[in-house]
Amino acid sequence: MRFKFLFFIVGIFFLLIFPNNTFAEEIRSFDVVVQADRDGILEVEEEINYDFENLEKHGIFRDIPLVSKVGNLYRVIKIRNVRVTRNNSEEKFEINKDANKLNIKIGDPNKTITGNHVYKINYEVENGIGSNYETHDEIYWNATGNDWEVPIDKASITFKTPNDIKQRDLICFTGSEGSTEKNCENEESKVVSKEILYPGMGLTAAAKYDKGAFPRSILQSEPPASFGQKILSFLLRYIYVFWLILNLIIPLALMIWYNKRKNKKRFGKPTVNFEIPKDQNGNIIPPALAGTIDTAKLERDDCVATLFDLAIRRYIRFEETKTKRQLLPDLVQQKIVKCKQKDEKLNIFEQKLFDRLFKDGEEIFAKDLKKDFYKTYEDLEQIAFKELVHKKYFVRNPKIQRGLILALGIVALFTANIILSGMLIFLSIKLIGRTTLGDEIDFKIDGLKLFLKSMDRNYKWQAKKFYTVEQMIPYAMSLGYIDKFMEQLKIINPDYNPTWYRGYSGSFYGAYAGFYTSVNSNLTTSAPSSSSGFSGGSSGGGGGGGGGGSW
Repeated sequence: MRFKFLFFIVGIFFLLIFPNNTFAEEIRSFDVVVQADRDGILEVEEEINYDFENLEKHGIFRDIPLVSKVGNLYRVIKIRNVRVTRNNSEEKFEINKDANKLNIKIGDPNKTITGNHVYKINYEVENGIGSNYETHDEIYWNATGNDWEVPIDKASITFKTPNDIKQRDLICFTGSEGSTEKNCENEESKVVSKEILYPGMGLTAAAKYDKGAFPRSILQSEPPASFGQKILSFLLRYIYVFWLILNLIIPLALMIWYNKRKNKKRFGKPTVNFEIPKDQNGNIIPPALAGTIDTAKLERDDCVATLFDLAIRRYIRFEETKTKRQLLPDLVQQKIVKCKQKDEKLNIFEQKLFDRLFKDGEEIFAKDLKKDFYKTYEDLEQIAFKELVHKKYFVRNPKIQRGLILALGIVALFTANIILSGMLIFLSIKLIGRTTLGDEIDFKIDGLKLFLKSMDRNYKWQAKKFYTVEQMIPYAMSLGYIDKFMEQLKIINPDYNPTWYRGYSGSFYGAYAGFYTSVNSNLTTSAPSSSSGFSGGSSGGGGGGGGGGSW
């Protein structure tokens, strides 16, 4: 008795302290009429008298299950022709459905309402009648559902059939799901609840009819699956076929496609090309773009090659200075001097590089480029690939295509598709987004590379065409053959001392390598690494049923 009295006092205390815990909205009445037609279609009307009281809401929502269990089988219903009114006027609503449930969201998202409103929801149901029993047919219907969020003061369900189909029996149930309580009463073909149905409680009724009164309904051995589940089931069922396709047929097809369309061997063996590469319109391809076409990425050598190209064209001059120091070796520094202003003969890539060199004056030491050249490099990379895509040599920046194919290869590896993974990783290296036209230009560049690395084949021609050979110095840099090229150039013209270079040693061949190395090492292509939160971090761093409710 003491404990009961204590619980009673505690309950009264909480009701007084937290009065808002009581329900602020409720369903005054929930009346359902189920009209069974001779063809087995159910016409359902739900009349819901919903009181929002002082709450401002848009409306209500209604969830209706589409699947119910019948012994070891499943009944799947279809709901169609949904219509909704509020206070006898058409009301806005939207329907969302998955494999197991239909949701009707009623109300205007731009308006709110309060107080008491009467909603009528009408819909038709296919396959909702239980006509698979040996002795009878029945309509077994959960009128309200057990998932409402508010109490239902009173509920009823009425069954209607054609005049020649007679009802043989009627039973009802109330309470939570699975309950066999019968706090309800029958009134011929109508069932009425005798208690308030709190959240989690509902009213269900079953009406019995003669066997064969309605067409046979359809039951199935498995519940319906979602689209994703169907795809998964299909894949599991034919997993070996898919494995064969993924690991044999697709890699074989990719290899055949690569050899026919993308392997440069399809052009045959490259022959020596003695000319500076030109595009399809006969215009010279700059050394930086030639190197980028060849490697599918902009490298520091391409930027250094552009500097030498600008020097050969007399836009800039290279100077090497020597400063004596006491007790220390002489200080040798490389300097770039402006010789004339930029003009329309420079392409966008060259103009960008030219602007960076002389943004603070008429000359710059190579060492002064190191701090922030990476910012210019990022812009140069974008400019280069924008131009190559515009000329239709590349489909897109190779970084994007390589990254995508490599990611697919890693996914294939983790899903045990070893052969496909290997093929994709191979293609991520070989497929660089270069088009057929780009491959043709690169094939010509391969011919030039043969010449650059073996100039000793025709010294007389080279001596006679030395102006052309001099213009190839930047291409030798961008294509990776500068050392071999300069060895042969020294044989052709041992006294070569270009006007675009001034050095203290007096020998261009003795000084170009130091200049090339110095400039190359100071053209930074990436920003200095920053610290993480763990190393140098700081604050400021780094059938029927369902339920519903209101909304």
